[in-house]
Amino acid sequence: MNWYYADNSDSQVSVEESQLPELVASQTIKPTTLVWNESMTEWQPCSEVRPDLFAGDSLPPSLSSAQPGNIVTATQPEPGLVANQSQTDSVSVCALVFGILGILSCFTPFSIAGVVCGHIARKRALENPTVASNAGMALTGIITGYVGIVLSVLFVIVYFLIIAAAVASEM
Repeated sequence: MNWYYADNSDSQVSVEESQLPELVASQTIKPTTLVWNESMTEWQPCSEVRPDLFAGDSLPPSLSSAQPGNIVTATQPEPGLVANQSQTDSVSVCALVFGILGILSCFTPFSIAGVVCGHIARKRALENPTVASNAGMALTGIITGYVGIVLSVLFVIVYFLIIAAAVASEM
């Protein structure tokens, strides 16, 4: 017997009955996918017409209008727990902190640590793109680290120019 199902573009696709389990397994046909064959008068959800195809995927019964407020799903976090958030790489946080400390203190080792940690964290973030926030923090650590190094060098140059001017004025 030929079956028809409505695909994502609402086209009617003809399949043999023997192909239905394979299409359900590949999730081409879902419980809510509309199906029809010549013995039916109208299109119906596949789970109503062929519940045997979804034996492991039991659907809960429809809710009354008074019930929706009382539903708790397994995907909701328990009270007091934070929902699943992306992990923040500690190396990118270190890069950001060291970079900022390097600018504020003009202490070159902080800036160098910010640049090194920033490059390590940036490489990690580009290798693992699922962690969205790490690449930005790493890049900020790199930039602030280089700015801190430049400021440190300028500070040393200005310091030596002041000393040279003081020595020259005493002569």
